[in-house]
Amino acid sequence: MTTSQQMDRQTLERILQVQDIETISVSRLVKLFREEEQMSGFLPDGTHQADPRNGDRILYNASRARRPHDHRQPAQSQGGAKECAICQGQTTGIVDAAALSEGFTFINKNLFPVLYPLDGDGDLARGMHFLQWTSSRHDRDWYNMPPDDLSIVMARLAALERVLLTSLEGQGANYVSIIKNYGRAVGGSLEHGHQQILFGNVMPRRVAENHRYEETRGETLTDYLLRENPADLAIADYGAAVLLVPYFMRRPYDMMLVVKDTGKRHLYELTGDELLAVARGWHDATRVIHSLMPSIGREIAYNILVHNGLGAGLYFEFLPFTQEEGGLEKLGLHVCQQNPATAASDIRRSLRVT
Repeated sequence: MTTSQQMDRQTLERILQVQDIETISVSRLVKLFREEEQMSGFLPDGTHQADPRNGDRILYNASRARRPHDHRQPAQSQGGAKECAICQGQTTGIVDAAALSEGFTFINKNLFPVLYPLDGDGDLARGMHFLQWTSSRHDRDWYNMPPDDLSIVMARLAALERVLLTSLEGQGANYVSIIKNYGRAVGGSLEHGHQQILFGNVMPRRVAENHRYEETRGETLTDYLLRENPADLAIADYGAAVLLVPYFMRRPYDMMLVVKDTGKRHLYELTGDELLAVARGWHDATRVIHSLMPSIGREIAYNILVHNGLGAGLYFEFLPFTQEEGGLEKLGLHVCQQNPATAASDIRRSLRVT
C-alpha cells in the first residue's frame, strides 16, 4: 500500500451528504442512516445483555465478523497490498468535512454499526455509529500531523458530540462514547487512521463507574488525579491539560491526558485553546507510543478512550498493547512489568528525542 494514497476532493464530493454536522438535526442523521443501502446487510441484532457481576454491557452483531481487515504484520505487507477502500471512496455517505493544511478530515456512518436507529418496541439497543477519519491522506494520523490541523480534527469531533447530546435533551438518557483502535492486536481493522463514535441508549460500564466515583467521593476522577498523582509522573503540561502516567498504571506506558477545568465534561464545552491543548496531548502521546513500542520489540497497537459525561470531568486514556493479559488480569489482579516512574522517565526521554 503506497503512503501517497488519499481521498481526493472529487471523491469527497461524490459521497458528501452534509458539509457541516452542526447544520443538521439528529432526526435528519437518523434518516441518513436508514437510507444508507450499503448498511442493510450488516445491521446489529438490537439486543444487549449485562454481565451481573460488574455491569459490563454486551451488544450483539454477528455481521461484524465479516468486516474487512487490512492490518497486516510487516512481513505480510510486502508487495501485492490492497488499495485502501476509504481513499477510493468505497464507503458510506459523509456527514461532515473540514479542510486541513493537507487534505481534509471527515466523518461518515460506520458500515458495520454496533448501534443502529432500529424501529420496534421493547428494550432495543438503539443509536448510531460514526467514524471520523483523521485525515484524507492515508499516511497521516495523530502522531504525525501538525497540532493546528489536529485541533481542527478535535473541533469536528466536538461538533458531532454537541449535535448528538444537545439535540435530544429531555428525551431519555443517551451516551456518546469515543474510542480509537490502532493496530491489529487491539481491534483496529483498517489502517487508515480513524476514531469511532458511538451514540445510543446503552450506558458503558466506565460511564457508570465514573458517575459512582463522583457520587461516592464528592469529586471527579480528574479532580483526584490533578491533586494526588505524583508530580514526577507528569509528562507534559499544555496549559489547559496535562499528560501523565497514572500511579496505578496497569501496563507499561499507559498514559492519561487530563483537562484541568474539571467542571467541563464534554469536548464541545472546551474553548479553542483547550481543544488545541487536548490535540497536542493526543499528538505527543501517540508519537511516543509509535516510537517506544518498536524499541521494546512490540507491534504498534494501542487504544484511546475518551472519558466524558457523568462523573468523569474530562480525561483521555492511552493504552498501548505493551503486555498481554493473563488469568490474573482477568480476575482483576494486574501484574505490571514496569514501574510508573521508569515509564514516565522513558516517555519524557522519547518526547525529547522525537
